[in-house]
Amino acid sequence: MKTNTDWDAQAKWYDGIVGEKGSYYHHEVIIPTLLKEMGNLENQSVLDLGCGQGFFCRILSEKKAKVVGIDLSQELIRLAKKYPNDRIQYYVANAEELSFLHDEMFDFIVSILSLGNMRDLDKVFREVARLLKTTGKFYFVIIHPCFRIPRQSQWEYDDNQKLQYRRIQRYLSELEIPIITHPGKVSRQKELQDQDYTIMFHRPLSVIMKHLKNHNLLISNLIELTSNKVSVGKRAKAENQARKEIPLFLLAEVVKKEVSRNSNLVNHKL
Repeated sequence: MKTNTDWDAQAKWYDGIVGEKGSYYHHEVIIPTLLKEMGNLENQSVLDLGCGQGFFCRILSEKKAKVVGIDLSQELIRLAKKYPNDRIQYYVANAEELSFLHDEMFDFIVSILSLGNMRDLDKVFREVARLLKTTGKFYFVIIHPCFRIPRQSQWEYDDNQKLQYRRIQRYLSELEIPIITHPGKVSRQKELQDQDYTIMFHRPLSVIMKHLKNHNLLISNLIELTSNKVSVGKRAKAENQARKEIPLFLLAEVVKKEVSRNSNLVNHKL
């Protein structure tokens, strides 16, 4: 069983999918919404957690932000550096331990579809709380944990009601799920190899909230993102309706609570 969570073995495959500007759902759904929420980024310091091969770092830099990108994969960081940019600093580092970065260093911290590949979420949020400025914001985007759980959820169709719906087998259990990256290759093998799959950690919303609360982090806004694709054909009406009602991703805005130094009372400002 795979124990490491870096994407070194999958880096070339991932770079081929994401490219310079991101995948389809990155640039059509996630990035426009995220940039709108973040607002003016000129001269703002931004940390990209799990930056991969740096596609969002480059977008942030185009917005004149001062960008730091970290990723556990040495190979993904190598690929990120193939796109020269003096405004971006890249580091191979584990998001659970970033002691080389100073306290309250960033106006924004972002994580786009990377928290699900990080093993110890509590340690990650501890570092977020430490590195974020008092007035800063942390934005994370995750695959929506209520509706999209690999191997535990799927689309189904009710012929009687002409309805497409999402079937969920498990939700509240925390799960460590292998995600096959080369299904054609694996189908010809008896056993998975490290280069054939990555690990996704499914966590219900209550667990994510618990880890945020442990470090005085508070969700100040939630946006549920749906697919913008449109079906044609026999089941188009049902499929398009389902797309509008069942979100793909969840975008959260997180702020730091203001902790009183003179008492045990905790105040927060949104």
